[in-house]
Amino acid sequence: MLPIIKPYLQFVNISTIILAMGATVATLLGFARNFWWGFELLEHPRLQYCQILLIALGIGGILRQRWSLVWLFPLVINLVIVAFIFFPPHYNQPSPEIDAPANNLRILHANIDRNNSQVNRAIEYIDSQAVDLVLLQEVTPSWLTQLQNHLQNYQLITAEPREDSQGSALFLPISPTQPLLIKEIKTIHLPSYSPRPLIETSLSLGTTEFIVLSLHITRSRNQGTSRFQQTEFDAVANWSRTQQKAGKKVVIIGDFNSTPWSSRFRKLLKDSNLNNSQQGYGFQTTWLANLPPPLRIPIDHCLQSKAFTTVNRNIGTNIGSDHLPLLVKIRMYEPPLSPDGNIASRGGVSPPGVVEGRREEGKE
Repeated sequence: MLPIIKPYLQFVNISTIILAMGATVATLLGFARNFWWGFELLEHPRLQYCQILLIALGIGGILRQRWSLVWLFPLVINLVIVAFIFFPPHYNQPSPEIDAPANNLRILHANIDRNNSQVNRAIEYIDSQAVDLVLLQEVTPSWLTQLQNHLQNYQLITAEPREDSQGSALFLPISPTQPLLIKEIKTIHLPSYSPRPLIETSLSLGTTEFIVLSLHITRSRNQGTSRFQQTEFDAVANWSRTQQKAGKKVVIIGDFNSTPWSSRFRKLLKDSNLNNSQQGYGFQTTWLANLPPPLRIPIDHCLQSKAFTTVNRNIGTNIGSDHLPLLVKIRMYEPPLSPDGNIASRGGVSPPGVVEGRREEGKE
């Protein structure tokens, strides 16, 4: 080894050891989330823990430090927790009993960031997407005006603009490519005393009725917001179960401020009886948008009823926000015909009648 290189290599080695020790401690403290709210945050950067530990193992191998194999223990723990997101779920395989035609629903979700100064960049991106629903978050009154004035391919259906980060809006294509029918639009709060307005939209496509919720969960910053975040997750799960008991298929899409391997997110999936569209599509990190992919985490998600199949899922380009957009294409199979030629009832959903879609102007 050249003498001039040795000091630098030693510095890198010591620095990597310190980082690997930190990653190991953080890995273990993530399991102590019930003792302090801050430990729950340590569940989210598990991708980064894996990268640090892999680098530490590599440098240890180069320097022939056998003791460095100790990093395998925390590495395996993190890999077991995060790697499941790559495995295709069994529900992505169409059921052989289904012989009815299928419809595809394309949704664009984007947290546009109320402080985003690159308005034209965001509008050009949204306008370039061929989707059936555009759901936007952090929509301020000024942002809403810009969107209404400059979007060429989409029209405003309803909006709840806010000066803070709690605004939202729903847009539909001016020239739709399929008969997507809006049956009802509501603004709800989960829980009921939450100040954040959430857009709930009941729709039908073909003979399939479903309900879409644009969700924005509070970011955990302290003990109070951490507790409220869990309260929001519980309220969302209860809302989902209520809708499904009423015979409705459910899609929840938005900024969850949580990674798919966090304990809260996994509990939400179980309690809501929904599937994660990200399953089988890899990490698809969305935040912070300005960072390279290895340093980002996935906190924008789409959850859906088990009757739906994810056929495509992508992360969009940087639109000037701190979030990257999320594009999801889900497939819904129409109920098969009964012997008399009528639509057979499935899961309590009856054939939709002819209902005019209700459009609402943006309001405070």
